[in-house]
Amino acid sequence: MISEPLLTLKFREIKNTLSGYLTQVLPSYRISPIMMYTLEFLRKHPDSIAVDIAKEFGLTRGAVTQILDRLEEKSLILRRPHPTSRRSLSIQVTDTGNELINAIFHEYDQKIEQLFANYSQEELSLLRQLVEKLPL
Repeated sequence: MISEPLLTLKFREIKNTLSGYLTQVLPSYRISPIMMYTLEFLRKHPDSIAVDIAKEFGLTRGAVTQILDRLEEKSLILRRPHPTSRRSLSIQVTDTGNELINAIFHEYDQKIEQLFANYSQEELSLLRQLVEKLPL
């Protein structure tokens, strides 16, 4: 394995910068980072139940219940009886929840794009090629 301390340092700095951008964006939407991550997870995994969220984020069932309660109070999700499990509830993101996430991502993406303002088209093209090779 090739050791590239500068690259790993830069990726940690990028992660911190992106987290900072998100914490700048979220307050105006009155939503916490874990609420946003939960909505994003539910959009990607529409058949999820509460235990799936707990596993994904390393949270207790009680913590997940509190998050889901807050999201439901804001009409961002719906909980319904699960079609195959009597002990679980199916969780869906509402249209309001989808609109909120789209608005957050739009503003968040604009902040991220500022990182690339001084790049030429050639540099952006090369960066795109390199990023596409990452095993994400």
